[in-house]
Amino acid sequence: MKALILLAVALILTISCHRNRLKGDEDQLAKEILTQEQQLEKERIDREKQLTDSLSKLSKGFRFKEERGIDPERPPVRIDIIGNRTNPQKIKLSRLFRKIDYIRLEQDPDSLLGKFAGEALVSRKHIYIQSRFGGIIQYDLQGHFVQYVCKNLTLYSNGISTGSSGNGPVKFEGTLKAYLFNDQLYYQYENRSTSQACLIVFDDSNDYKNLTVQMPDEKEKKRSVRGKGMIILDMDGSRVSYSKPFPYFLGAGTVAFSQSKKVLEKQMDFIDVVSASGDTLCRFKDFDLIRNFDKTTYRGVDSGDIYYQNGMLHLRQAFNDTIYQLNLPNRLVPKYILDFGNRGIKSALEGVDPAVSLQDKLVHESFLETDRYLFVTYTKDYDCPNTARNGTLKYSRVIYDKKINELIPVYLDEEPLVPGKKLSWPSAPEMNIQNDLDDFPFLWPDRVTEKGEPYVFFTPKSLAGRLGGDSWQHFQGTDEKDYMIAIYK
Repeated sequence: MKALILLAVALILTISCHRNRLKGDEDQLAKEILTQEQQLEKERIDREKQLTDSLSKLSKGFRFKEERGIDPERPPVRIDIIGNRTNPQKIKLSRLFRKIDYIRLEQDPDSLLGKFAGEALVSRKHIYIQSRFGGIIQYDLQGHFVQYVCKNLTLYSNGISTGSSGNGPVKFEGTLKAYLFNDQLYYQYENRSTSQACLIVFDDSNDYKNLTVQMPDEKEKKRSVRGKGMIILDMDGSRVSYSKPFPYFLGAGTVAFSQSKKVLEKQMDFIDVVSASGDTLCRFKDFDLIRNFDKTTYRGVDSGDIYYQNGMLHLRQAFNDTIYQLNLPNRLVPKYILDFGNRGIKSALEGVDPAVSLQDKLVHESFLETDRYLFVTYTKDYDCPNTARNGTLKYSRVIYDKKINELIPVYLDEEPLVPGKKLSWPSAPEMNIQNDLDDFPFLWPDRVTEKGEPYVFFTPKSLAGRLGGDSWQHFQGTDEKDYMIAIYK
Protein backbone atom coordinates (compact mmCIF):
# COMPACT_ATOMS: atom_id res chain seq x y z
CA MET A 1 0.00 0.00 0.00
CA LYS A 2 2.82 2.32 0.92
CA ALA A 3 4.48 1.54 -2.40
CA LEU A 4 1.29 2.45 -4.28
CA ILE A 5 1.06 5.77 -2.45
CA LEU A 6 4.69 6.55 -3.27
CA LEU A 7 4.07 5.64 -6.93
CA ALA A 8 1.01 7.91 -7.08
CA VAL A 9 2.95 10.81 -5.56
CA ALA A 10 5.77 10.23 -8.08
CA LEU A 11 3.28 10.28 -10.98
CA ILE A 12 1.69 13.49 -9.73
CA LEU A 13 5.07 15.14 -9.36
CA THR A 14 6.12 13.94 -12.82
CA ILE A 15 2.94 15.25 -14.49
CA SER A 16 3.20 18.52 -12.56
CA CYS A 17 6.82 19.00 -13.55
CA HIS A 18 6.02 18.12 -17.16
CA ARG A 19 3.23 20.71 -17.26
CA ASN A 20 5.47 23.29 -15.66
CA ARG A 21 8.15 22.54 -18.23
CA LEU A 22 5.66 22.95 -21.10
CA LYS A 23 4.44 26.20 -19.60
CA GLY A 24 8.05 27.27 -19.19
CA ASP A 25 8.79 26.35 -22.80
CA GLU A 26 5.81 28.44 -23.99
CA ASP A 27 6.90 31.40 -21.87
CA GLN A 28 10.46 31.10 -23.16
CA LEU A 29 9.24 30.92 -26.78
CA ALA A 30 7.08 34.01 -26.25
CA LYS A 31 10.09 35.86 -24.83
CA GLU A 32 12.24 34.78 -27.78
CA ILE A 33 9.65 35.98 -30.29
CA LEU A 34 9.36 39.30 -28.47
CA THR A 35 13.13 39.63 -28.38
CA GLN A 36 13.33 38.94 -32.14
CA GLU A 37 10.66 41.55 -32.87
CA GLN A 38 12.49 44.07 -30.68
CA GLN A 39 15.75 43.29 -32.46
CA LEU A 40 14.15 43.73 -35.90
CA GLU A 41 12.62 47.02 -34.77
CA LYS A 42 16.00 48.21 -33.48
CA GLU A 43 17.65 47.27 -36.79
CA ARG A 44 14.93 49.13 -38.70
CA ILE A 45 15.40 52.25 -36.56
CA ASP A 46 19.19 52.07 -36.99
CA ARG A 47 18.87 51.73 -40.79
CA GLU A 48 16.43 54.63 -40.94
CA LYS A 49 18.75 56.81 -38.84
CA GLN A 50 21.71 56.02 -41.10
CA LEU A 51 19.65 56.81 -44.19
CA THR A 52 18.36 60.02 -42.60
CA ASP A 53 21.93 61.10 -41.86
CA SER A 54 23.02 60.27 -45.41
CA LEU A 55 20.14 62.19 -47.00
CA SER A 56 20.74 65.21 -44.77
CA LYS A 57 24.27 65.52 -46.20
CA LEU A 58 23.10 65.74 -49.82
CA SER A 59 23.63 69.02 -51.60
CA LYS A 60 20.43 70.94 -52.34
CA GLY A 61 18.91 69.90 -55.64
CA PHE A 62 20.66 66.53 -55.69
CA ARG A 63 18.56 63.85 -57.36
CA PHE A 64 19.05 60.09 -57.45
CA LYS A 65 18.73 58.24 -60.73
CA GLU A 66 15.92 55.71 -60.65
CA GLU A 67 16.82 52.03 -60.68
CA ARG A 68 14.49 49.18 -61.64
CA GLY A 69 15.69 45.63 -61.62
CA ILE A 70 15.30 42.13 -60.27
CA ASP A 71 16.83 41.18 -56.94
CA PRO A 72 18.85 38.02 -57.86
CA GLU A 73 18.32 36.61 -54.37
CA ARG A 74 14.55 37.20 -54.51
CA PRO A 75 13.34 37.04 -58.12
CA PRO A 76 9.71 38.03 -58.75
CA VAL A 77 7.04 35.36 -58.27
CA ARG A 78 4.91 34.70 -61.34
CA ILE A 79 1.23 34.24 -60.47
CA ASP A 80 0.03 32.06 -63.35
CA ILE A 81 -3.56 33.23 -63.65
CA ILE A 82 -3.96 32.42 -67.35
CA GLY A 83 -2.68 28.87 -66.79
CA ASN A 84 -5.07 28.20 -63.89
CA ARG A 85 -8.40 29.01 -65.49
CA THR A 86 -9.60 25.45 -65.00
CA ASN A 87 -10.81 23.26 -62.15
CA PRO A 88 -11.82 25.77 -59.46
CA GLN A 89 -11.93 24.17 -56.03
CA LYS A 90 -14.40 24.23 -53.18
CA ILE A 91 -12.20 24.57 -50.13
CA LYS A 92 -12.69 24.59 -46.38
CA LEU A 93 -11.62 27.67 -44.44
CA SER A 94 -9.69 25.51 -41.96
CA ARG A 95 -7.25 24.84 -44.81
CA LEU A 96 -6.29 28.53 -44.67
CA PHE A 97 -6.87 29.72 -41.09
CA ARG A 98 -7.21 28.49 -37.49
CA LYS A 99 -9.91 30.82 -36.20
CA ILE A 100 -11.89 34.03 -36.76
CA ASP A 101 -12.08 36.89 -34.27
CA TYR A 102 -15.20 39.05 -34.46
CA ILE A 103 -15.10 42.58 -33.05
CA ARG A 104 -18.24 44.68 -32.64
CA LEU A 105 -17.58 48.45 -32.56
CA GLU A 106 -19.61 50.42 -30.07
CA GLN A 107 -21.21 53.67 -31.15
CA ASP A 108 -19.11 56.78 -30.63
CA PRO A 109 -20.53 59.68 -28.56
CA ASP A 110 -21.48 61.79 -31.60
CA SER A 111 -22.79 58.86 -33.66
CA LEU A 112 -20.39 59.55 -36.53
CA LEU A 113 -19.65 55.85 -36.97
CA GLY A 114 -23.20 54.86 -37.80
CA LYS A 115 -23.68 57.72 -40.24
CA PHE A 116 -20.38 58.11 -42.01
CA ALA A 117 -18.16 55.02 -41.53
CA GLY A 118 -15.67 54.51 -44.35
CA GLU A 119 -12.65 52.22 -43.87
CA ALA A 120 -11.24 50.36 -40.86
CA LEU A 121 -7.52 50.15 -40.04
CA VAL A 122 -6.31 47.59 -37.48
CA SER A 123 -2.99 48.22 -35.72
CA ARG A 124 -1.41 46.07 -33.00
CA LYS A 125 -3.09 48.12 -30.27
CA HIS A 126 -6.04 49.96 -31.78
CA ILE A 127 -8.69 50.12 -34.48
CA TYR A 128 -9.18 53.32 -36.46
CA ILE A 129 -12.32 54.14 -38.42
CA GLN A 130 -11.84 56.73 -41.10
CA SER A 131 -15.08 58.57 -41.74
CA ARG A 132 -16.18 59.22 -45.30
CA PHE A 133 -16.67 62.86 -44.32
CA GLY A 134 -13.39 63.90 -42.81
CA GLY A 135 -12.85 62.37 -39.37
CA ILE A 136 -10.99 59.50 -37.66
CA ILE A 137 -12.27 57.55 -34.64
CA GLN A 138 -10.02 55.41 -32.42
CA TYR A 139 -11.18 52.17 -30.72
CA ASP A 140 -9.39 49.57 -28.66
CA LEU A 141 -9.10 46.00 -29.94
CA GLN A 142 -12.25 45.02 -28.05
CA GLY A 143 -14.28 47.59 -30.00
CA HIS A 144 -14.62 50.22 -27.23
CA PHE A 145 -14.54 53.89 -28.20
CA VAL A 146 -11.31 55.63 -27.12
CA GLN A 147 -11.19 59.10 -28.71
CA TYR A 148 -11.47 61.20 -31.85
CA VAL A 149 -8.14 61.58 -33.65
CA CYS A 150 -9.52 63.96 -36.25
CA LYS A 151 -13.03 65.37 -36.14
CA ASN A 152 -13.88 67.62 -39.04
CA LEU A 153 -17.08 67.90 -41.00
CA THR A 154 -17.78 70.46 -43.70
CA LEU A 155 -21.41 71.41 -43.16
CA TYR A 156 -23.75 73.04 -45.62
CA SER A 157 -27.37 74.04 -45.46
CA ASN A 158 -28.26 71.04 -47.61
CA GLY A 159 -26.26 68.58 -45.53
CA ILE A 160 -22.67 67.39 -45.81
CA SER A 161 -20.70 67.42 -49.03
CA THR A 162 -17.15 66.57 -50.05
CA GLY A 163 -17.53 66.33 -53.80
CA SER A 164 -17.19 68.90 -56.56
CA SER A 165 -19.45 71.76 -57.50
CA GLY A 166 -19.67 73.64 -60.75
CA ASN A 167 -16.85 75.88 -59.55
CA GLY A 168 -14.48 73.05 -58.64
CA PRO A 169 -13.81 71.34 -55.31
CA VAL A 170 -16.06 72.42 -52.45
CA LYS A 171 -14.61 74.06 -49.34
CA PHE A 172 -13.74 70.81 -47.62
CA GLU A 173 -11.75 70.61 -44.39
CA GLY A 174 -10.69 67.32 -42.83
CA THR A 175 -9.09 64.06 -43.93
CA LEU A 176 -10.25 61.65 -46.61
CA LYS A 177 -7.30 59.25 -46.47
CA ALA A 178 -5.40 57.47 -43.70
CA TYR A 179 -3.08 54.46 -43.44
CA LEU A 180 -0.83 52.56 -41.03
CA PHE A 181 2.94 52.44 -41.40
CA ASN A 182 5.12 50.65 -38.83
CA ASP A 183 2.08 50.55 -36.53
CA GLN A 184 1.55 54.32 -36.52
CA LEU A 185 -1.38 56.17 -38.06
CA TYR A 186 -0.76 58.69 -40.85
CA TYR A 187 -3.35 60.98 -42.38
CA GLN A 188 -3.44 63.92 -44.76
CA TYR A 189 -5.32 66.94 -43.47
CA GLU A 190 -6.79 69.30 -46.07
CA ASN A 191 -8.36 72.73 -45.97
CA ARG A 192 -9.29 73.39 -49.57
CA SER A 193 -10.59 76.89 -48.97
CA THR A 194 -7.09 77.99 -47.84
CA SER A 195 -5.09 75.53 -50.01
CA GLN A 196 -3.62 74.07 -46.84
CA ALA A 197 -2.49 70.46 -46.65
CA CYS A 198 -0.20 68.53 -44.34
CA LEU A 199 0.71 64.96 -43.49
CA ILE A 200 0.23 64.10 -39.80
CA VAL A 201 1.49 61.11 -37.82
CA PHE A 202 -0.49 59.98 -34.79
CA ASP A 203 1.56 57.93 -32.30
CA ASP A 204 -0.87 56.14 -29.97
CA SER A 205 1.82 55.86 -27.30
CA ASN A 206 1.66 59.65 -26.81
CA ASP A 207 -1.03 61.40 -24.80
CA TYR A 208 -2.33 64.16 -27.07
CA LYS A 209 -4.37 66.47 -24.86
CA ASN A 210 -5.85 68.73 -27.51
CA LEU A 211 -7.71 68.15 -30.75
CA THR A 212 -5.70 70.90 -32.40
CA VAL A 213 -2.28 70.72 -34.06
CA GLN A 214 -0.52 74.01 -34.73
CA MET A 215 1.18 74.51 -38.07
CA PRO A 216 4.96 74.55 -37.44
CA ASP A 217 5.91 77.62 -39.46
CA GLU A 218 5.89 80.97 -37.61
CA LYS A 219 3.87 82.69 -40.32
CA GLU A 220 1.25 79.95 -40.14
CA LYS A 221 0.47 80.26 -36.43
CA LYS A 222 -2.96 81.65 -37.15
CA ARG A 223 -3.89 78.43 -38.93
CA SER A 224 -4.32 75.14 -37.12
CA VAL A 225 -5.47 71.59 -37.75
CA ARG A 226 -8.36 70.13 -35.84
CA GLY A 227 -6.70 66.79 -35.29
CA LYS A 228 -4.22 65.01 -33.04
CA GLY A 229 -0.65 64.10 -33.85
CA MET A 230 2.48 65.71 -35.21
CA ILE A 231 2.84 67.39 -38.59
CA ILE A 232 5.70 65.83 -40.55
CA LEU A 233 5.12 67.35 -43.97
CA ASP A 234 3.60 70.73 -44.88
CA MET A 235 2.49 70.57 -48.50
CA ASP A 236 1.94 73.46 -50.87
CA GLY A 237 -1.44 74.26 -52.38
CA SER A 238 -0.67 72.44 -55.62
CA ARG A 239 -0.90 69.14 -53.76
CA VAL A 240 -4.36 69.90 -52.34
CA SER A 241 -7.07 68.06 -54.23
CA TYR A 242 -8.71 64.70 -54.22
CA SER A 243 -7.39 64.22 -57.76
CA LYS A 244 -3.72 64.69 -56.77
CA PRO A 245 -1.35 61.92 -55.61
CA PHE A 246 -1.46 61.08 -51.92
CA PRO A 247 1.68 61.12 -49.70
CA TYR A 248 2.89 57.77 -48.35
CA PHE A 249 5.55 57.98 -45.65
CA LEU A 250 8.71 55.95 -46.33
CA GLY A 251 10.80 56.71 -43.26
CA ALA A 252 13.98 58.82 -43.07
CA GLY A 253 11.90 61.98 -43.51
CA THR A 254 10.71 61.04 -47.01
CA VAL A 255 7.36 60.44 -48.68
CA ALA A 256 6.25 58.94 -51.97
CA PHE A 257 3.64 60.53 -54.22
CA SER A 258 2.25 57.93 -56.62
CA GLN A 259 -0.36 58.18 -59.33
CA SER A 260 -3.39 55.93 -59.06
CA LYS A 261 -5.81 56.15 -61.97
CA LYS A 262 -4.45 57.66 -65.14
CA VAL A 263 -5.04 61.41 -65.29
CA LEU A 264 -5.26 62.21 -68.98
CA GLU A 265 -5.36 65.97 -68.48
CA LYS A 266 -1.79 66.00 -67.14
CA GLN A 267 1.26 63.79 -67.62
CA MET A 268 2.55 62.51 -64.27
CA ASP A 269 5.42 60.40 -62.97
CA PHE A 270 4.69 56.91 -61.70
CA ILE A 271 6.31 57.79 -58.34
CA ASP A 272 8.04 60.86 -56.89
CA VAL A 273 10.16 60.40 -53.74
CA VAL A 274 10.21 63.71 -51.87
CA SER A 275 12.00 64.90 -48.71
CA ALA A 276 10.18 66.58 -45.84
CA SER A 277 11.65 69.89 -47.01
CA GLY A 278 9.92 69.46 -50.36
CA ASP A 279 12.96 68.49 -52.48
CA THR A 280 12.38 65.75 -55.06
CA LEU A 281 14.97 63.04 -54.41
CA CYS A 282 14.00 60.64 -57.19
CA ARG A 283 11.48 60.49 -60.02
CA PHE A 284 10.27 57.16 -61.41
CA LYS A 285 9.00 57.86 -64.89
CA ASP A 286 5.73 56.62 -66.31
CA PHE A 287 6.71 54.45 -69.30
CA ASP A 288 3.07 53.88 -70.27
CA LEU A 289 1.97 57.44 -71.04
CA ILE A 290 -1.26 58.12 -72.90
CA ARG A 291 -0.52 60.44 -75.79
CA ASN A 292 -2.71 62.15 -78.41
CA PHE A 293 -5.97 61.00 -76.81
CA ASP A 294 -8.58 63.46 -78.04
CA LYS A 295 -11.84 61.80 -76.95
CA THR A 296 -14.09 63.53 -74.44
CA THR A 297 -14.74 60.42 -72.32
CA TYR A 298 -12.53 57.62 -71.08
CA ARG A 299 -12.78 54.57 -68.83
CA GLY A 300 -11.50 54.71 -65.25
CA VAL A 301 -11.01 50.96 -65.09
CA ASP A 302 -7.85 50.44 -63.04
CA SER A 303 -6.65 52.39 -59.98
CA GLY A 304 -3.45 50.43 -59.50
CA ASP A 305 -2.44 49.06 -56.08
CA ILE A 306 -0.50 50.59 -53.19
CA TYR A 307 0.03 49.07 -49.76
CA TYR A 308 2.59 48.38 -47.04
CA GLN A 309 4.03 44.94 -46.34
CA ASN A 310 6.63 44.44 -43.59
CA GLY A 311 7.23 48.18 -43.43
CA MET A 312 7.93 48.49 -47.18
CA LEU A 313 5.76 50.31 -49.70
CA HIS A 314 4.46 48.15 -52.57
CA LEU A 315 2.98 49.54 -55.78
CA ARG A 316 1.39 48.40 -59.01
CA GLN A 317 0.83 50.97 -61.74
CA ALA A 318 -2.58 51.07 -63.41
CA PHE A 319 -2.78 48.63 -66.36
CA ASN A 320 0.50 46.99 -65.35
CA ASP A 321 1.01 43.36 -64.34
CA THR A 322 3.89 43.89 -61.87
CA ILE A 323 3.80 44.64 -58.15
CA TYR A 324 6.98 46.46 -57.10
CA GLN A 325 8.64 47.00 -53.74
CA LEU A 326 10.08 50.49 -53.27
CA ASN A 327 13.50 50.53 -51.60
CA LEU A 328 14.72 53.94 -50.49
CA PRO A 329 15.86 56.11 -51.97
CA ASN A 330 15.73 55.11 -55.66
CA ARG A 331 15.12 51.42 -56.34
CA LEU A 332 12.01 49.58 -57.58
CA VAL A 333 12.25 45.81 -57.23
CA PRO A 334 9.62 43.60 -58.95
CA LYS A 335 8.03 41.24 -56.43
CA TYR A 336 5.02 39.65 -58.15
CA ILE A 337 3.91 39.35 -61.78
CA LEU A 338 0.21 38.75 -62.43
CA ASP A 339 0.28 36.74 -65.64
CA PHE A 340 -2.93 37.17 -67.66
CA GLY A 341 -1.22 35.92 -70.82
CA ASN A 342 -2.46 37.33 -74.10
CA ARG A 343 -5.82 38.19 -72.53
CA GLY A 344 -4.49 40.98 -70.31
CA ILE A 345 -4.75 44.70 -71.05
CA LYS A 346 -1.62 45.60 -73.00
CA SER A 347 -1.42 49.36 -72.37
CA ALA A 348 -3.04 52.22 -70.54
CA LEU A 349 -4.39 53.56 -73.84
CA GLU A 350 -6.15 50.25 -74.47
CA GLY A 351 -7.58 50.37 -70.95
CA VAL A 352 -9.02 53.88 -71.03
CA ASP A 353 -10.24 54.03 -74.65
CA PRO A 354 -13.98 53.21 -74.71
CA ALA A 355 -13.68 52.25 -78.40
CA VAL A 356 -11.51 49.26 -77.43
CA SER A 357 -13.69 46.36 -76.28
CA LEU A 358 -12.65 44.59 -73.06
CA GLN A 359 -15.35 41.95 -73.36
CA ASP A 360 -12.84 39.11 -73.81
CA LYS A 361 -10.08 40.67 -71.71
CA LEU A 362 -9.09 39.60 -68.19
CA VAL A 363 -9.08 42.72 -66.03
CA HIS A 364 -7.39 43.17 -62.65
CA GLU A 365 -10.00 43.99 -59.98
CA SER A 366 -8.36 43.67 -56.52
CA PHE A 367 -5.16 42.40 -54.90
CA LEU A 368 -4.48 41.74 -51.20
CA GLU A 369 -1.21 40.48 -49.70
CA THR A 370 -1.13 39.02 -46.18
CA ASP A 371 1.71 37.38 -44.27
CA ARG A 372 0.84 34.03 -45.90
CA TYR A 373 -1.50 34.53 -48.88
CA LEU A 374 -2.33 36.61 -51.92
CA PHE A 375 -6.05 37.18 -52.56
CA VAL A 376 -6.71 38.11 -56.20
CA THR A 377 -10.01 39.00 -57.86
CA TYR A 378 -10.19 39.62 -61.61
CA THR A 379 -12.96 40.00 -64.15
CA LYS A 380 -13.82 39.22 -67.73
CA ASP A 381 -14.75 42.64 -69.15
CA TYR A 382 -14.49 45.55 -66.70
CA ASP A 383 -16.91 45.93 -63.80
CA CYS A 384 -19.62 48.57 -64.04
CA PRO A 385 -23.44 48.57 -64.03
CA ASN A 386 -23.60 48.46 -67.85
CA THR A 387 -21.40 45.35 -68.28
CA ALA A 388 -23.31 43.63 -65.47
CA ARG A 389 -26.65 44.47 -67.09
CA ASN A 390 -25.40 43.34 -70.52
CA GLY A 391 -24.24 39.98 -69.16
CA THR A 392 -20.60 40.35 -70.30
CA LEU A 393 -19.17 40.86 -66.79
CA LYS A 394 -17.85 37.72 -65.02
CA TYR A 395 -15.84 37.41 -61.79
CA SER A 396 -13.00 35.02 -60.94
CA ARG A 397 -10.99 34.57 -57.73
CA VAL A 398 -7.72 32.85 -56.82
CA ILE A 399 -5.65 32.48 -53.65
CA TYR A 400 -1.89 32.08 -53.78
CA ASP A 401 -0.15 30.34 -50.87
CA LYS A 402 3.28 32.00 -50.54
CA LYS A 403 4.58 29.33 -48.19
CA ILE A 404 4.10 26.35 -50.51
CA ASN A 405 3.95 28.25 -53.85
CA GLU A 406 0.48 26.95 -54.69
CA LEU A 407 -2.27 28.77 -56.62
CA ILE A 408 -5.83 27.85 -55.63
CA PRO A 409 -8.57 28.77 -58.15
CA VAL A 410 -11.63 29.54 -56.00
CA TYR A 411 -14.13 30.13 -58.78
CA LEU A 412 -14.15 31.00 -62.48
CA ASP A 413 -16.29 33.37 -64.60
CA GLU A 414 -19.23 33.65 -62.20
CA GLU A 415 -22.15 36.05 -62.56
CA PRO A 416 -21.83 39.33 -60.62
CA LEU A 417 -23.82 40.08 -57.52
CA VAL A 418 -26.04 43.10 -58.24
CA PRO A 419 -28.27 44.80 -55.63
CA GLY A 420 -31.85 45.56 -56.55
CA LYS A 421 -31.36 49.11 -57.79
CA LYS A 422 -31.05 49.52 -61.56
CA LEU A 423 -27.69 51.33 -61.60
CA SER A 424 -26.19 49.68 -58.51
CA TRP A 425 -22.54 48.76 -58.76
CA PRO A 426 -21.87 45.00 -59.16
CA SER A 427 -19.59 43.00 -56.88
CA ALA A 428 -17.98 39.55 -56.81
CA PRO A 429 -20.09 36.74 -55.32
CA GLU A 430 -19.10 34.99 -52.07
CA MET A 431 -18.86 31.29 -52.91
CA ASN A 432 -16.81 28.08 -52.90
CA ILE A 433 -15.16 28.70 -49.50
CA GLN A 434 -16.90 26.85 -46.69
CA ASN A 435 -16.43 28.25 -43.22
CA ASP A 436 -15.99 25.07 -41.17
CA LEU A 437 -14.50 27.04 -38.25
CA ASP A 438 -17.72 28.56 -36.92
CA ASP A 439 -20.29 28.04 -39.71
CA PHE A 440 -20.63 31.77 -40.42
CA PRO A 441 -20.56 32.50 -44.18
CA PHE A 442 -17.06 33.38 -45.39
CA LEU A 443 -16.45 36.98 -46.47
CA TRP A 444 -13.57 37.77 -48.83
CA PRO A 445 -11.11 40.00 -46.91
CA ASP A 446 -10.51 43.57 -47.99
CA ARG A 447 -7.69 44.77 -45.70
CA VAL A 448 -4.71 43.45 -43.68
CA THR A 449 -3.85 44.15 -40.03
CA GLU A 450 -0.40 45.33 -38.95
CA LYS A 451 0.22 41.73 -37.88
CA GLY A 452 -0.33 40.59 -41.48
CA GLU A 453 -3.78 39.03 -40.87
CA PRO A 454 -6.61 39.59 -43.39
CA TYR A 455 -9.90 41.05 -42.22
CA VAL A 456 -13.22 42.37 -43.48
CA PHE A 457 -15.22 45.37 -42.24
CA PHE A 458 -19.01 45.06 -42.48
CA THR A 459 -22.42 45.52 -40.91
CA PRO A 460 -24.73 42.54 -40.36
CA LYS A 461 -27.30 44.27 -42.55
CA SER A 462 -24.85 44.50 -45.45
CA LEU A 463 -24.61 40.71 -45.44
CA ALA A 464 -28.06 40.46 -46.96
CA GLY A 465 -26.70 42.16 -50.05
CA ARG A 466 -23.57 39.99 -50.16
CA LEU A 467 -25.05 36.66 -49.09
CA GLY A 468 -28.82 36.99 -49.32
CA GLY A 469 -31.47 36.14 -46.76
CA ASP A 470 -31.11 36.82 -43.04
CA SER A 471 -27.41 36.01 -42.71
CA TRP A 472 -26.88 38.83 -40.22
CA GLN A 473 -28.91 36.93 -37.62
CA HIS A 474 -25.86 34.72 -37.04
CA PHE A 475 -24.74 37.50 -34.69
CA GLN A 476 -27.09 37.20 -31.75
CA GLY A 477 -27.38 40.31 -29.61
CA THR A 478 -26.21 42.70 -32.33
CA ASP A 479 -28.19 45.20 -34.31
CA GLU A 480 -28.27 44.81 -38.07
CA LYS A 481 -26.60 48.24 -38.42
CA ASP A 482 -23.74 47.55 -36.01
CA TYR A 483 -20.26 47.79 -37.53
CA MET A 484 -18.12 44.68 -37.14
CA ILE A 485 -14.67 43.40 -38.07
CA ALA A 486 -13.87 39.74 -38.80
CA ILE A 487 -10.14 38.95 -38.55
CA TYR A 488 -8.89 35.64 -40.02
CA LYS A 489 -6.02 34.13 -38.00
